[in-house]
Amino acid sequence: MNDFKLVMISNSSIRQNTNSSTLYQIFHQNTKQSKNYLMENMYRSRQLLNSQSFRHATHNPGKHYPLSTKVQLYSPSLNDELSNLLFYRRSQIVKHLHYSLSKMEISNLFWAGYGLNYKKTRTAPSGGALYPCELYGVVINSDEMPRGLYHYSVEDNSLELMNQDNKVFEYTNYLMGLKNFRYPAMVLFITAIFDRNSFKYDDRAYRYTLLEAGGIAQNISLMATKYKLVACQLGGTDDFACEKLLQIDGVKESIVNALIVEKEGKWLPNKEDD
Repeated sequence: MNDFKLVMISNSSIRQNTNSSTLYQIFHQNTKQSKNYLMENMYRSRQLLNSQSFRHATHNPGKHYPLSTKVQLYSPSLNDELSNLLFYRRSQIVKHLHYSLSKMEISNLFWAGYGLNYKKTRTAPSGGALYPCELYGVVINSDEMPRGLYHYSVEDNSLELMNQDNKVFEYTNYLMGLKNFRYPAMVLFITAIFDRNSFKYDDRAYRYTLLEAGGIAQNISLMATKYKLVACQLGGTDDFACEKLLQIDGVKESIVNALIVEKEGKWLPNKEDD
């Protein structure tokens, strides 16, 4: 028996004798939060995070090799659009505005996140081109589109209206930590259908899924910056409430990430921005 078969048999045996759930499923379910339950350290760290000296000490963390030879790199050229989008990307609001998203803005935010490119693959890279993610959005304020919860259909670049009940727009019921956002124009949700890539990559598929979700969110953030919008990735989701809203089971398909889109009324660099 070759080494590969032996490893596969061993892994299968361990899983059968411990738990039928895969490691990534256990991790994902055990790290969910809601308004009634947060991770222990999220409580313990509040006082520390409110300390000005702590924030100053941790402002730009990074390793250094002081004895190494250093090569100074060129400063970014702000003459091209991509460099400008990266330079001015922000996730905090300085001046809050009521703003109605145009259909063009909404279209390009969804397409940038997970749309088809010239090769008929996606705008975000995907391990094995298996595309485990799905993209949803709650359009809260738009004069050119009906308000409601939508699912993004990649194949024909369209939005499928799922729900227009009032509960859809009561975003404080499924989002937490909104003190920096007063007038969200849209909320985007990235979910994952784990079986799409776990059949090939097993538990390691979870890594690839999270990397893919990060690529989707970054694309949305850059497109938002083009329109002088702020797209903030929000870790403060009530996962169970979000999954109920999206009508997904939370196991086979579960929320991975969320973004709030709001208009910035003072588009200037700010020293407190992240």
